[in-house]
Amino acid sequence: MAEVEAERAPQRGGYAYPLWRRNDRPLSMDWTGPLYVFDIDNTYLLSEWTSFRDLLRLRFEAAEDKHPVPGAVELLAGLRRLQPDGERPAFYFVSASPNTMRGVLEKRMLIDGVLHDGITFRDLNRLRYLRDIFGYKLAALLLYRLENPRGAREFLFGDDREHDPLVYAVYTQMCAGTLRGPELLAELEAQGVRKSAQHYIVALADELPAHDPVQWVFIRRLRPGEPNEVERETPLPDRLLFLDDYGEAAAVLRALDLLNARAFREVLAAVRREGLGEQPLRLVRALGERLPAAGRERVEQEVQA
Repeated sequence: MAEVEAERAPQRGGYAYPLWRRNDRPLSMDWTGPLYVFDIDNTYLLSEWTSFRDLLRLRFEAAEDKHPVPGAVELLAGLRRLQPDGERPAFYFVSASPNTMRGVLEKRMLIDGVLHDGITFRDLNRLRYLRDIFGYKLAALLLYRLENPRGAREFLFGDDREHDPLVYAVYTQMCAGTLRGPELLAELEAQGVRKSAQHYIVALADELPAHDPVQWVFIRRLRPGEPNEVERETPLPDRLLFLDDYGEAAAVLRALDLLNARAFREVLAAVRREGLGEQPLRLVRALGERLPAAGRERVEQEVQA
């Protein structure tokens, strides 16, 4: 992977959110292909922790000692393949890790053969932003949205630990134009976003045309079969799907013809090697007519083959 310098966020009103970012692939403004945005911790790489000691271990862990989520590498590779129209999908990562982790994480990506078109990390030289994962992720998502074509079809991936379900839900509302101005400020305040960052995010959102590009959101449960409090009690968009493993995500994406048969088999094999993947059709069957009939039938046949 070529070494490309990261940049700070652009300013609005004399302020820029403290982060480092890259966008290595300017897309044509008439581009309408799929655009995938992945979190890293617990979405691509296993990063579970229960104590401060665990956090220190993760901080100093070598790339060779990090392990991908079962099926993540196979899913990323499958989605990256050319679409039927010959287009290569766009891939971005938004990590809650600091920029000092960039070298280790990108080395792990090199080991796994994971490619991307852009990546964003936190700038934690300002420790007062340490807890503001919510504001950071919204700022990172909005900056990519402003740079990318209106017609790009976004698919978002995260986990149920670091605010991802709520972040993605608010992001879709901002894009659609249904959450802007004072109402957005109030939501950011409720989520503990710092005052200067609140106004920065509102300014970015105000630059967007009212258009929601998000097709589906995939949230990996850290504890399969155990919905957490956010999933149980928070009204969330019905296109936001909670997964027990990536076999379920692969089945939905296969039904949408975004994965080919080989990639689907590879994801299923990877999760099953780890004792997962018992119900790959759970989400496809639950979504029913929201997925193409031919796609549902194809997935059923391939799972049972």
